Amino acid sequence: MTPRFNLTLFIGIVPLLSALWGQGAGDFISGRVTDEGGTGVPYANIYLENESGGTTSDRDGRFLLATEGVSGSRVIIAHSAFAPDTLDLRTVEGKAIEIKLERRTYRFAPVVIYGNLYGKESLQLPVSHRAIDFGSAPSSGVGIGEKVDRFGIQLRDYGGPAGLKTVSSPTGYSEHILILLDGFDLNSPQNGVFDLSSLPVEFFAQGELYPGQGSSLYGSHAVGGTVNLLPARPGNFLKVRSGSLGDRGVSGETSLRLGKSHLSFYGNQFESEGNYRQNNKFDQNAVGAKLRAPDVGGWNFSSHLIATQTERGIPGSLTYPSPKAHKENDEFLAILTGRTISRFGHTELMAGAVSSDELFANPDWAMESRHQVRNWQTRFLHRFESASRFTNTLSLELARTDVKSDNAGDQAVTKGAAGLLSQLSFGKSVTLSPSARVDWDDHSRSTVLTANMALLWSPAAGPVQSATISSGTSYRAPTFNDLFWEDPSGYTKGNPDLEPEEGVSTNLSVNLKPVMGDVVQGAVTAAHYAVDNLIQWVPDESWVYSPQNVLKSESTVLGLTASLTPASLPFKITVGVETTESQVLTEGANRGKQLLYVPPSSQWTDIQLKLGKVRGHLSYRNLNRRRYSYGDGAFLDPFQRLDASVSVDLPLRGFAVAIEGGARNVLDDRELQSVYDYPEPGRTIFVTVGLSR
Repeated sequence: MTPRFNLTLFIGIVPLLSALWGQGAGDFISGRVTDEGGTGVPYANIYLENESGGTTSDRDGRFLLATEGVSGSRVIIAHSAFAPDTLDLRTVEGKAIEIKLERRTYRFAPVVIYGNLYGKESLQLPVSHRAIDFGSAPSSGVGIGEKVDRFGIQLRDYGGPAGLKTVSSPTGYSEHILILLDGFDLNSPQNGVFDLSSLPVEFFAQGELYPGQGSSLYGSHAVGGTVNLLPARPGNFLKVRSGSLGDRGVSGETSLRLGKSHLSFYGNQFESEGNYRQNNKFDQNAVGAKLRAPDVGGWNFSSHLIATQTERGIPGSLTYPSPKAHKENDEFLAILTGRTISRFGHTELMAGAVSSDELFANPDWAMESRHQVRNWQTRFLHRFESASRFTNTLSLELARTDVKSDNAGDQAVTKGAAGLLSQLSFGKSVTLSPSARVDWDDHSRSTVLTANMALLWSPAAGPVQSATISSGTSYRAPTFNDLFWEDPSGYTKGNPDLEPEEGVSTNLSVNLKPVMGDVVQGAVTAAHYAVDNLIQWVPDESWVYSPQNVLKSESTVLGLTASLTPASLPFKITVGVETTESQVLTEGANRGKQLLYVPPSSQWTDIQLKLGKVRGHLSYRNLNRRRYSYGDGAFLDPFQRLDASVSVDLPLRGFAVAIEGGARNVLDDRELQSVYDYPEPGRTIFVTVGLSR
């Protein structure tokens, strides 16, 4: 069985793509927008005077503007941080040019630009999004999981720095959240999740959460949402950190400029005793490199490499402790991306590889298990540009995964995919975005078809600033453990006949215009998820456990956020509330029960204070009573946590000194449990001193 979707959507837009393939012969202007130093200016506006059409530069500053059939005589280049420039169309038409913009003389707070793997502004993708600025507030520990957990996103935490940390889905499964690094799939082919404690946060600048169906854009796992992590630009800094539970570490990056290119080297060492419970030590070493080459034969190249070596204790739960179990992970990730613009449009090529070696050992059980995963991915993206308001982006992907596992055996799967994202604008206020994708692998030898239709409305008048509604299908392919697991004791086994999990969902997001002089702003969200073929490990008549497609579920989510930014006071308050009604649809004893780890209601508050060079931050979240098992009375108590931090920036002879400190779990609640029987530590404090240039 394959996910349900409207085949006529896919059939209807493919001929339109074919019709646009040959539009490169039309008139055009292409080039690159840079600052005085030659650095690309992302998302500058390029348009023709007295014409309604236009374009924006991509993340590298490159652009392509179709001019066929237009009557305007001047090209305008504008950006909020730079003085605008004007060119005569007759002198630049049909040429590739470089435009240098001069920075404006006034100063203002920095504006964060969020990108994505399609090289478009997030608002132009057919799903709403939540932006995450990792530099907006300090946090304890060194993993990126603590940063993600601060912005109203529910993190499933198995306790302390050593505990597994995954993003929780409204569908009840962390495997339903796809984690990307600049478009590179990070979810483990072996178990389906990605541990956010394994990546050092300083390597990254920001991220984006796209809720809901996303397989028509990104592939497997994007049932409940997608998180895309974006690496920071090369820089120069040195940080030393310390804190409770024996937390201590040092990290740094040094950057070299080679002509217009930048090359940097990153390093990090962090350890935590985690002594609030036995066997909770965490030790990590990481090295990385970043390369940005802005112009190599008309291409912009960027490369990211990161290698981590992690050793951690696995303390187990309170009921089932494991005082000697430990796990070692060696991870290596390399991505090379090239982007260019020609008369045919925007082109991106990506090639990447991830290597993961894991050793799990438990001397108490005389148990040792090794797993090696090698994953290669390549992707081709091309966005066709035209003078009309209709654009198409074609994606082609190829991947291969090799696994050598003590429990899943030696396995290899090759996967391929082809997708199409279209955008059709009606005037200045309405954009229609259909997308469709075909995935195939040589294990199941079957295709999975997913599709999505989205509508973006930005009215010129009225209380609504923008509204996005998207509806479509998604899927999650079975993991290697699901398919090939081999337990030497004979108590569990894999199931090679599993079908993909199927999701159908609809997401609505409405952003309201600011009121009271831009002081108050709000947004309303709503979503519905229905998932079939959920995989669950169940026993047969001989009490041998194996995964089966046995569950169905649905969830309805309603959310409200509001922000208050008084013009005369140096702080911003953001509050949010979300209610979720979920249930199991499958016939049997569990029918009608709430999904595991999905809170029926949650609330969070974010307070940011800025007074001169001092910044303060308070973050509060409350997850109400949640079910952790389908047994009777199997509920977790409400999860309440308050975090506080403060930072100050001090100039020092051409350098900037940043001092950050704070406390995690200020309420000192020592009974916090994010998942079944896994406690979190009480109040912990941290301090970081950084030097940058």
